[in-house]
Amino acid sequence: MRILPAALALLTLSCATNPVTGRRELSLVSESQEIAMGQSLLAGTRQETGFYDDPALTTYVADLGMRMAKASERPDLPWEFHVVDDPAVNAFAAPGGFIFITRGIMAYLNSEAELAGVMGHEIGHVTAKHSVSQLSKQQLFGVGLLAGAIAAPEIANSGIGQAAQAGAGLLFLKFGRDDERQADELGHRYSLHQGYDVREMPKTFATLQRMSEASASSGRVPGFLSTHPDPGDRVAATQRWADTVSSYANLEAGRDRYLRHLDGVVFGNDPRQGYFDGQRYLHPVLKFQFTMPAGWQGVNQASRVVAVEPNGQAQVEVSQVAFATPRAAADSFARQQGLQLLGRNDDRVNGLPASTISFQATTSQGASLTGQATFVQLGGAVYRVLGLTLTQAAAQQGSAIAQTIGSFGPTAANQVFQRVRELDVITLSTGKTVDRLAQESNGAATATELALINGVEVGTMLPTGRLIKTVRFR
Repeated sequence: MRILPAALALLTLSCATNPVTGRRELSLVSESQEIAMGQSLLAGTRQETGFYDDPALTTYVADLGMRMAKASERPDLPWEFHVVDDPAVNAFAAPGGFIFITRGIMAYLNSEAELAGVMGHEIGHVTAKHSVSQLSKQQLFGVGLLAGAIAAPEIANSGIGQAAQAGAGLLFLKFGRDDERQADELGHRYSLHQGYDVREMPKTFATLQRMSEASASSGRVPGFLSTHPDPGDRVAATQRWADTVSSYANLEAGRDRYLRHLDGVVFGNDPRQGYFDGQRYLHPVLKFQFTMPAGWQGVNQASRVVAVEPNGQAQVEVSQVAFATPRAAADSFARQQGLQLLGRNDDRVNGLPASTISFQATTSQGASLTGQATFVQLGGAVYRVLGLTLTQAAAQQGSAIAQTIGSFGPTAANQVFQRVRELDVITLSTGKTVDRLAQESNGAATATELALINGVEVGTMLPTGRLIKTVRFR
């Protein structure tokens, strides 16, 4: 493809020195813009996923990360480190110095040095400007990031409204193999500089690989592997770097110190935040439920729960709204610019006061959406149950949306909910196998789970006096 003279001039005038490599490279994003993008993702993560409510753990992670970041090539960025309340095994970096690590991946690490390796990897994505490089290429070739905006804000903020922006989100979460290889190497370098035993780093990738193999039958892989493409044999590469260290005499793993910070941390899904039981969604705290159609996929977020038709033609979203009555909420919704009202009525849904708006909306690209917003009062709160479908699919998807909305209601008084599981960090008074520990957990964890979170094989005998992780019901 030929580069036009104007683009060539832009390319010449918009180069900057990469602080990690020292090379000149394309940069159409200023540092202030980079920071602003990171702050935007920070706000979105806080709203959609939320941060784990454990001040001691948060401070521990932030202190470790800040020490590494301040010794990096970009110490003056407004670095922030957050523990995300997500069971997914993942970590990610936003432009501008915003680093996120899930409580899910922390459960599978077994030393402070392992944590440092993961944090250093994510810091490396920022210091090497990997997101900035991708965004600059997008801008150079005119790829719009917000092409799917919809006039009505409450619709634009829904899943279908944001579908056209999905690519923008992936820019912050997924890098190429060369970037991954460089981030791995930077994670090794930053960890070593802070005095950590970098022989721990290969253990992280070995555990992730075991998890990937264990979940292969379900088609799911750990989030870190799905958003961080494997640049090759990471275990071997990180071990090769570790083998170049001349002496480990003054390096530390910080195993027990790390494990003690995990005691009581929620393990796996937190049912108190709501969960899917097959096609039915249950919220034990807010005491509501609904059922999505067979084949639809559910997404549970901090501020909303979404059921999505497998081909992306329709969805139903449930969220709370700050209104005293369903009618007041419906009136506000109907006043949005960009909505074409098709009808409204006040009724009841499963005996609960409700008000419904039927409407159409048009995206900026000319696509037409048909929707139904039903506002329902339950337990002193008002919920918006919003159904959306592409207008051309309304005839096929309308009944599924109506049935899902109509299934919203209170949970039964005798409903038995899933129990919360949490990590239990103990010192073994006598040697035990993980199989035995699983039996003693009273069903809280399987032997496979305990083997993975402790970085050992099923059947391994764990010695007397060793600090290990097991799982208990809260």
